[in-house]
Amino acid sequence: MKYIIIGGSAAAIQAVEAVRSVDQRSSIELFADEETPLFSRVLLPYYVAEELPKKLLNFRPLTFFEDHEVISHLGVRITAIDPDTRTVTADNGQKHEYDRLLIATGGRPIVPPIPGVDKKGIFPLKTMQDAENIFNAQGKRAVVIGAGSIGVESCISLKRKGMEVNLVEQLGRVLPTVFDDQASSIIRKRIEGLGIKVRTGEKAVRFHGNGSVTSLSTSERDIDCDLVVMSIGVTPNIELAESAGLDIGELGGIAVNDRMRTSAAGIFAAGDVAETQDIALDKKSINAIWPCAVEQGKVAGLNMAGKKVLYPGSLRMNSIGNFIGQPAISIGMVNAPVEEGGVEAGEHYQEVVRSSQDTYRKLVLKGNRIVGATLVGDTQKAGIFTVLIKKQVNVDEFVPLLMSHKLNFMEILPLIRRYSDKFKEIEYKELMDTGL
Repeated sequence: MKYIIIGGSAAAIQAVEAVRSVDQRSSIELFADEETPLFSRVLLPYYVAEELPKKLLNFRPLTFFEDHEVISHLGVRITAIDPDTRTVTADNGQKHEYDRLLIATGGRPIVPPIPGVDKKGIFPLKTMQDAENIFNAQGKRAVVIGAGSIGVESCISLKRKGMEVNLVEQLGRVLPTVFDDQASSIIRKRIEGLGIKVRTGEKAVRFHGNGSVTSLSTSERDIDCDLVVMSIGVTPNIELAESAGLDIGELGGIAVNDRMRTSAAGIFAAGDVAETQDIALDKKSINAIWPCAVEQGKVAGLNMAGKKVLYPGSLRMNSIGNFIGQPAISIGMVNAPVEEGGVEAGEHYQEVVRSSQDTYRKLVLKGNRIVGATLVGDTQKAGIFTVLIKKQVNVDEFVPLLMSHKLNFMEILPLIRRYSDKFKEIEYKELMDTGL
C-alpha cells in the first residue's frame, strides 16, 4: 500500500498518525507547500504579539516525520492529480504513485479586489511566512480588516506590540458569524477597553501609498496606517480536486461521504477543504476550524488504512478570551433562524437566555434538542453543551439546570443513563457503571 498526503497541517498530521496506528509498514509520502509544517496556525497571533517563541508553535516534535517513517517533501507543491493512473505530479515535474490519497490542502485567505491591495505592507495571517512578515513589519499604525476570530486576535497582538490599531468590519458587529448581538457587544467593549478603535459597518474602499501602504479609505473615513492585516476569512483550496474531476459541494468544498471519501476511488479529503454534514445545522457546511480538521484527518486516515470508521459530522466551535480577558465560546447555531418578516422559521426553534452584568448564556433549541450554545464570562461548562449537541438528545426537562451556575457533569448523569444508546464511549459507560 502506498499512501500520499497533500498538506502539512492538522488534518494531514492526524491522518499520518491514524494510518500508522493501523499500518506500520506501508510507504507514506507527504507533500506540503510550506517548508515549516507542524506549527499551530491558531497560535500565530501569540507569535506576532511576542508572547510565544517560534519553537513553541509546534504541535508535534520536529522529529515527527522520522518517528512515523514518513517521506516528507516540504516546500514541494502538487500541481496535478490523475485519478485514472493514481498518480500525482509535483511542481518539479516528478510523478508519484498512490493507492490511497488524502487531499488536506486547507483554505487560502480571501483577499477581495480592493484597489491598492497589492501594495507592500498588506498581509493575510495564515502561514508562518505571513506571521514573519507581520512580526517584522516596521511602523506604528496598523489596520486589521475583518473582525472574525483571527482578526480580533490579530488586532490585540498588534496592540500589545505597541502599535496604534484600527479594527474595520463591514458588518454591524465584531465576530459577526460567531456571536449574537449581545455577546458581541460585551466583547467589543473589552476590545475597545484595550485601546483599539473598532469601526463596524464600514467597508474598506481603497488603499493608498506609493509602493507601500500609507492609508486606508473606508466608506466612512480615511485611516493612516503602515501595516494592514487582511482577515476576511478563508476559502477552500479546491483547485487540485476540481482539475482532477472530483465532485465539489454546493458551498465550494470537496464533497465527501461519512468516511471522508471523495467521488474518486482511493481519494479522501479532510480539514478546511472538505464539505461535511454539520450536526447542529443538519445540512452541509465547511467548518474551517482546528478541532474539525483533527477529527476529519483521523477518520480519513483510519479509512485509508482499511478501517471502517464513520464521521458523525462537524460542529462549528469558536472561542476567544485569552487575549481580551473575557472568555467567550459559541458552539453550533448562533441564532435561531428566522423567516422574512421576523417570524421564527419553524415553530420548533426557541432561544433561552440568561444574562448578568458579567456573564451571558444562551441556548438555541430545535424542538427539545440543543443546536447552539453561547457562553460569555462563564465558559467552564462548555464541554457539556458540546456533548449534548453532538449526541442530539432530548434535554427538555433539563433546560433550567443547563442554564444554572451550578451545572456540573454529575447532574446530567440521569440524562446520560436515559440515552445510554447514544453515549457509547467507554468513559460514559464507566461513568454510568460507577453510579457517581
